[in-house]
Amino acid sequence: MQKDQRPKTPEEKIAKRRADMPKRYRNIYDKAMSGKSRAAAMHAFCLECMGWQRIEVELCTSPACPLYAYRPYGIAPDGDEAVDSDEELKTDSQGVVQVGLG
Repeated sequence: MQKDQRPKTPEEKIAKRRADMPKRYRNIYDKAMSGKSRAAAMHAFCLECMGWQRIEVELCTSPACPLYAYRPYGIAPDGDEAVDSDEELKTDSQGVVQVGLG
């Protein structure tokens, strides 16, 4: 792909997006893009939405977003702190996020 051309195939678009993000978050993105982790997809979405700035995800002021209650680094609906980037994201059989050190 030449510099002046936009990525056209899905693979090119994914590779470009991955290359443009901070290296720190590429594993989360890869896990999300594998289609095997809804929690990782939510995590990556929130980070990307906030310009890959963790503090901005914590300070999110968009309660109308469908993912607001599930955002990483925020406060979970039950009042507990939500997932940190060093914790493994898992969901149970009903899609509820389960947090544990991985």
